[in-house]
Amino acid sequence: MSALPTRTPATPARPQPAPLAAPRPGWKNVMSALLTRTPVLWFLFLFNAAVAIAASTAGSHLHLHGHTLHGSQQVTTAAGMGIVALGAGGALFLRRTKRA
Repeated sequence: MSALPTRTPATPARPQPAPLAAPRPGWKNVMSALLTRTPVLWFLFLFNAAVAIAASTAGSHLHLHGHTLHGSQQVTTAAGMGIVALGAGGALFLRRTKRA
């Protein structure tokens, strides 16, 4: 006797069910719901800006478990984190309240 459950073959009369990871209809995407919240945008902006500045200025001197950033790794890390910080900052700028 097998320990695995038996599966019936998929036929046109009996289609296979959708996988569990498939999005359910009517449910809002969790990631877009998170990215519209102001505290999350502030965290993304401040954290990524701090990491971009640290990586660009002292990347070769930062030691994490024996690893450092050198050359193109340093530039790419600083650029990537800076782009995310600019995106979050732009979203915060566009969402600010307008004064009458």
